[in-house]
Amino acid sequence: MVQPTPNHSDSLYEAILDEISSGRLVGGQRLKISDLSKRYGVSASPVRETLRQMQGEGFVEIHQNRGATIKQADSSTIQNIFEVLKLLEPYFVGWFAENADPAIVKELRTLQKHLKAAETGQMAQFRKLDSEFHGLICQYHYNQVAAETWKKLRTALNVHAAPLRISATRHATILQEHDALIAAFEANDAAEADRVIRQHVDGSFTQMSQQMRALGI
Repeated sequence: MVQPTPNHSDSLYEAILDEISSGRLVGGQRLKISDLSKRYGVSASPVRETLRQMQGEGFVEIHQNRGATIKQADSSTIQNIFEVLKLLEPYFVGWFAENADPAIVKELRTLQKHLKAAETGQMAQFRKLDSEFHGLICQYHYNQVAAETWKKLRTALNVHAAPLRISATRHATILQEHDALIAAFEANDAAEADRVIRQHVDGSFTQMSQQMRALGI
């Protein structure tokens, strides 16, 4: 499938990353510069630049004389990401519960409706909406350094978790916990929001860990 031509290197980066996180490009797959140039309608130079950026972020491996390949999912990488998210998520959520603008909470409810409407088999779409839900909580925080760190970690999680499924049980639990978060925000109940988000992050890590063990990753 021919992709829309990116306008600049950022668009190329986002386009390739979207294909990896959606599972259209998979771990271990070789990335040929000539193929990517043709696919996205750009010259080889921005493709090389983008692959080097992705190498620095741990999404791609580049080997001399062998070119680039998409990095395989790695259990230790996902564990490291979750250890930091377990620190950051309560930090954002507690502040949001105390300071949430009702208009932003309303946006969360709209995103939650879209999440509930998403089919369980559409994992890439569900993860994208889920990231938007949590990103909305983070993006209005005064600490934009922390917010940017969260964004990079969540992007990395979506990329590395692309081969993993979201079970029907976990899917339902995610939605229930989102509802509980929204209720806590509306009540400005920081303690309850903290309890829910810690349970939420722990539950996601547990399911991903179980799947990775089952797949021998």
